[in-house]
Amino acid sequence: MTAEEQLVNRIHSAGSAGAKRADLRKEYGEIDAILEDLVSKGEVFVDKRKNAYYCFHKDHYIQSLLNSDPRFRLTYDMIKSLEESVNRSSKDVSLAVELLASNISNLAKLVSEADHEIPNTASQKRSMSVDEFKKEFDLALTNSASSIGWVELAKIRNELCDKCNLTSEEFYRLAGQVTEQYQDRYELSTGGQEGVMIRGLVHGFVRCI
Repeated sequence: MTAEEQLVNRIHSAGSAGAKRADLRKEYGEIDAILEDLVSKGEVFVDKRKNAYYCFHKDHYIQSLLNSDPRFRLTYDMIKSLEESVNRSSKDVSLAVELLASNISNLAKLVSEADHEIPNTASQKRSMSVDEFKKEFDLALTNSASSIGWVELAKIRNELCDKCNLTSEEFYRLAGQVTEQYQDRYELSTGGQEGVMIRGLVHGFVRCI
């Protein structure tokens, strides 16, 4: 079993309580590089709890947030309530809501990145003005637009994060500002694997009006 597999199994066994990063270092030595790789792949999440960093396996992270973060519990309950309501009224729309429910893990990742970034990761990324971002965003949107104009924000995020050295958090912060500031130019739609949060819903598609 590789060092990465041992670390993943150890974190998984900790359940929703999480494994303290300091304890993992005592058990396995220098783990920062492995841990950062696992975080980037969405296998593990890292949160600061009670002045210490804890690691959670993806199978247990949602339950951990439900136990500890009232904002996340409220959002989760809203999504589940919407799902139940739509299930009673429309089968077709229900399928769309099920897709939305499947994105809760991505929502958890966004919450984690917004509040508890791993130390030193954010410092390696550059700042970008709204005007600079808009130019790159418009170019990516033009190059990626489908025949009906809609583009998945996750696709643009992959391109601009690599090109402009941005974090996912910074991308969605700037995307939210640009689409809010220029509402006459952009239209957002719910769905997708990830996106801009508006009134508790993930808006993962965008197009130019």
